[in-house]
Amino acid sequence: VLATMFEKGNGVKQHYRDALHFFTLAAKQGDAISQFQVAHYYQIGRGTDKDLQKSVFWYQKAAQQDHANAKINLAEIFQLGVAVKQDYAKAIMWYTSAANQNNALAQHRLAKTYKLGLGVKQNYQKAIQLYTQSAANDYAPSAYQLGMMFEQGLGVDIDFKQANDWYHRAALQGNSNAQFHLGNLSQFGHGEPKNIQHAIDWYTQAAAGDHAKAYYQLAEIYENGTTQYTTNITKNLPKALQYYQHASSLNYAFADAKVAYFMEKGIANEIDIAKAITLYQQAPQPWAKVRLDKLMKHQHCLKTATTKLFSELLSCANRSALRNDAKQHAVKVISEDNLSWSDTYFVGAIIKGASELKLSYTRDDIFVKAHYTFIGRNDPKLIEKIKNRLALRYGQPLVHKGNVTKGESSFQWKLNDDILLHVYRLWPDTTTFVEYIQQDNLALQVLQRQQSMDKLFQTVKQLEPQAPSETFESIF
Repeated sequence: VLATMFEKGNGVKQHYRDALHFFTLAAKQGDAISQFQVAHYYQIGRGTDKDLQKSVFWYQKAAQQDHANAKINLAEIFQLGVAVKQDYAKAIMWYTSAANQNNALAQHRLAKTYKLGLGVKQNYQKAIQLYTQSAANDYAPSAYQLGMMFEQGLGVDIDFKQANDWYHRAALQGNSNAQFHLGNLSQFGHGEPKNIQHAIDWYTQAAAGDHAKAYYQLAEIYENGTTQYTTNITKNLPKALQYYQHASSLNYAFADAKVAYFMEKGIANEIDIAKAITLYQQAPQPWAKVRLDKLMKHQHCLKTATTKLFSELLSCANRSALRNDAKQHAVKVISEDNLSWSDTYFVGAIIKGASELKLSYTRDDIFVKAHYTFIGRNDPKLIEKIKNRLALRYGQPLVHKGNVTKGESSFQWKLNDDILLHVYRLWPDTTTFVEYIQQDNLALQVLQRQQSMDKLFQTVKQLEPQAPSETFESIF
């Protein structure tokens, strides 16, 4: 009584050391409950330093007096090899002894040893027998395990109805794993008609118990919406993100990738590239590793690139960013077509002497080349005028071919960020062309076009880079 008073703080100040003192006095007089308490105190270090040897000693004392929980804890110690040599035979002996006292937890633990073959020959029938005994004692985890065995056909034929019945039994006792599996059976129509609303109801109950996979499943439903049910669910991206974030907060790594994607794209929230990178680094999915690699390269690009088209860094740009940039600068669109390798704009109103600007892309819409057209109007000196204008910004060209007054002629610069600047004229037409070329991307585009001229051939989702915040000189 005194030990319990000090342990609970009933009528006295709670003091675990004093509780252990009085439990020990009673334990030495042969009281099994006190022996169990002393063992537990030494096991977890309550009121004293941890001492697993003393813990085992007192658990054995209590177990010898048929204290069921002492037998279970002792069995676990031998099973795990904590403070003693791992001994499955002794673990099974103590689990069996407690199970024979009709202890539901012991029956469950013993069933698990037979299911997994831990120290005994794997025996699904024996596991089912013990799980059934435990479930009959209202132990929800055992009912859940029976549901799993019938769903997976472990030792029995696959029987979704039986699985459903056992899951229901566990779920009604608040077992979140069973609730999750009931949601799964309803969603995919195993053992019952497909019903997405029933699935959502079960997933929601499981999620309330901090079941990470249930949050993830809810998120996927709301991210994609449904079409194959009698009553369907409309896409709800803010709700999807909320559920993914819950799953991520519960350390479900697959959800990290999804939250990262939403952060990267600015879906249902503001773009947060730094957060996206952190989450992609934690995610196991191969596609997340691909996106992380692209984001890291893009971040490096933002630090090293200098050449801009309007306000977008060319080496880091993609089609979406450049289209938005063109719109912000009120550039007139001649053609923008996702099925084409390029978009074309009229830039005469903003660049003196220029007519068209053609922007070319890879199959996955990464910038390749900006191609300006300056109408010649029979002016052979036009190419030199443009060259001189660009030389003021970039210095003299590295390469010059031809005669500027007659015939074909060209100039080339290699800019600080490895953009190739190419100015050239054919002949007799004096129209002059200016090209800014990202050479690695051009090589990729050439390979892609050799595969197929179809722009959508083997398309993949690509990242849309965050607009840079730094200020750089524009190319014009």
